[in-house]
Amino acid sequence: MKEKSILHVPLLSPGWKKVGYAFLPLPIVLALGLAFSGVALESSEPSQILFGFWAIGFGLLNLCRDKKEDEMIRGFRLQAYQTGFFWLIWGLAALMLVSYFGTGGFSSNFLSVFSILFLLNAYIYAAFQYQKYMATKD
Repeated sequence: MKEKSILHVPLLSPGWKKVGYAFLPLPIVLALGLAFSGVALESSEPSQILFGFWAIGFGLLNLCRDKKEDEMIRGFRLQAYQTGFFWLIWGLAALMLVSYFGTGGFSSNFLSVFSILFLLNAYIYAAFQYQKYMATKD
């Protein structure tokens, strides 16, 4: 595959992990600030802010290059994306069932683009970290 191909996704430098980790607690601080400032928010907006920031944070963490990026890590990364999508399918089905039986419909706060992107990126991150842990454990 050519380096200039549209399918080539360059990995970010390891320094971007700090930015990714910063996005994880940031929505809590933002939501508390909005609550104390008296801004009128709909009931679903705080959860959407939370899911959106977490999706960005885990997405940045997934796109960060490891200090030692070799073929084994690339294989782990590919397997983590496949595993993340597999877990997302089952997690989404479970959320749909819970939402349907809990609220009588599919219009729950947890079934949004933000929550699904958060789940996908969190699953990918967890699968990648687990694979690296298991490789170093042996």
